[in-house]
Amino acid sequence: MTRGISLFLCPVEASCDVFLPALLTRLTSGECHRAGRFSCGEARRLFIVAHAALHWVLQDAGLHSYSFASTPQAKPFLADHPNLHFNLSHTQGLIAVALCRHMPVGVDVERLAKTRTYREVAPRVMTPAEQAYMAVQAAPEDRFTQLWCAKEAVMKATGLGFGLPPRALEFTGPAPTLSRLPSAHGIAAEWLLNTQRLPGHWLAIAARQKDLQIQQRSLSPADLLPP
Repeated sequence: MTRGISLFLCPVEASCDVFLPALLTRLTSGECHRAGRFSCGEARRLFIVAHAALHWVLQDAGLHSYSFASTPQAKPFLADHPNLHFNLSHTQGLIAVALCRHMPVGVDVERLAKTRTYREVAPRVMTPAEQAYMAVQAAPEDRFTQLWCAKEAVMKATGLGFGLPPRALEFTGPAPTLSRLPSAHGIAAEWLLNTQRLPGHWLAIAARQKDLQIQQRSLSPADLLPP
C-alpha cells in the first residue's frame, strides 16, 4: 500500500446480489449475524459488500490475521495492528474504504441531497457563514452535500464521530478548505481534506496531516470474491 492513504471505491447495485452468498464467507461471524438482522434488502447488500471490501483491503495490505475492537466512541480499530488505521463509508450505490499507516483517517460518501433535505438539515449542521455561501450557489443542495461529506470525514478522522458537533467545524471557499475546528484537534490549516464529485455522489477524505498522498483504486463486487 502507499505510504499515504489508500482509497478504494466500489459501486453497489442490485445486480451484485448474485455475489452476496460468496461475499458472506469473507465476513466474521459477528458481521454475518448483523447482516442477517437487516430487513431492508438494499441496506443488507450495502453492509455485506462494504465489509467484504474492508476484509479484501486489509488482506491486500498483507494482513491475514487480525481482530477488531472499538473505542469508547464506537470507532472500530484493529486490536492487533493499532498503527494501521482504516475507515469505511457507504451510501446508496457506493462504498468507500480508506487505509493509512500514518494516522487516523476519515472517509465519507454521500448521495446527492434533495432540495428538501438541504433546507431542513442545513440550519442544524452548517454554520451561518456556510449557509450564506451555499444559499447563493446555483445548486445549494450540491454544496450542502459536499460540505456535509467533508464534515463527516473530519469528524470520523478525529475518532469522535458525532461526539464532535458538526457546527464546531467550518469550511470556506469552493475547494472547500477547513478553516475552523476545536483546538484539541490541531491547526485547521494542517489538515488534509480532499473532496471529489462523482456521478451522483460526493466523496470526502480527511486526515490530520496535509502532505499525505492519496492513491485511489476502483473495485467491483466481483473483485471481492474469495479466491
